[in-house]
Amino acid sequence: YMVSVYQLLFSLTTMLFEMNPDWVVTIEEKSRIPVSAYQDMLLVNARFLSLTGGRGLFYLFQGTLWLSFASFTELFKLAAGLFLLFVGLLHVLMHFGVAPKDVATKMREGYSKVRSSSSSAPSGP
Repeated sequence: YMVSVYQLLFSLTTMLFEMNPDWVVTIEEKSRIPVSAYQDMLLVNARFLSLTGGRGLFYLFQGTLWLSFASFTELFKLAAGLFLLFVGLLHVLMHFGVAPKDVATKMREGYSKVRSSSSSAPSGP
């Protein structure tokens, strides 16, 4: 059960860091839970979460944690783990200067080349 508590805490922390700052203020005002104080505490004590590479590694860790309990019969855990691994990989790539926009552009260019080469190829004997 303790690992589930960790997963819950890590998931809430992830949501807090990805949340729109206006929402953080709204949640804090409506629920009286010191959400921004928790976020400030994390920024001081877990500074790696404020860096793209550190957050990516944190997401990779969470993904492996979810996948360690996943199976093909528990599709939610499998999907959550794979998604966190994907997002973690994107963050680590961004840390090293590869932006998702650049990857998408390269994929589109490659697809265009394949499509144009297949349309210019002679058809039939």
